[in-house]
Amino acid sequence: MDEVALHAAFHLEPPGAVPLADHELHVWAVPLHGDAETFAASLSPGELQRLERFRFADHRRRFQIGHGALRAILGGYLGVDPADLEFVQGPRGKPYLAGAGPYFNLSHSGKLALIGVSRIEVGLDCEKVRHLESLAEIARKHFSPAEFAALERLDGEARQLAFYRCWTRKEAYIKALGEGLSMPLDTFEVSLGETPAVLQCHDGREFPQHWSLLDVSPGPEYVAAAALRAAAVAVRCFRFLMTG
Repeated sequence: MDEVALHAAFHLEPPGAVPLADHELHVWAVPLHGDAETFAASLSPGELQRLERFRFADHRRRFQIGHGALRAILGGYLGVDPADLEFVQGPRGKPYLAGAGPYFNLSHSGKLALIGVSRIEVGLDCEKVRHLESLAEIARKHFSPAEFAALERLDGEARQLAFYRCWTRKEAYIKALGEGLSMPLDTFEVSLGETPAVLQCHDGREFPQHWSLLDVSPGPEYVAAAALRAAAVAVRCFRFLMTG
């Protein structure tokens, strides 16, 4: 019952098995169930302190597996012990590897974490699709007028899917910029249809043609997007396989 259904494109690989090429995005799906203690030894003192703040065992397990898997994956690319990795924070809290190393971004929802790794700055957002009574209220507050109008033209499941597409694409974009919650979601526009795209940047700082926006949804119950400042990016998808 803990298994997460994933699309066939996500195939099992251990960390370090596949090299990361330039202009590639590797997306790792990490199911957040199983033995979390496998990852305990690789977490930093700061991560262990964060772990202790969680009140519920399920939340502790998901944090421990997600961050332990992130360390294992990045350690695999660099050929180092996951416990030896050090992280620093950008101006608004986005984590980076200290020293040389690929960019990465982690998102989790429900019982699944999704990790994007690239040699290009990357933002990634993953959401488990669930019914939201406040869907229209959230969209009216955070989407641009054009995005909200496009959403209002849809009904039922199509409307729900469009909402999650819009939300994850916008979150991925601001995470790629490292802006976090400081950037209003209505200052730019993304597509709501099957083909992801940055359509407009109203603040004049970015140009849509400089961006790749990608659908990296890992399974039928999830919607996910990745954003990178590059004209063309190849995507490879993996399901995390713990070894050792």
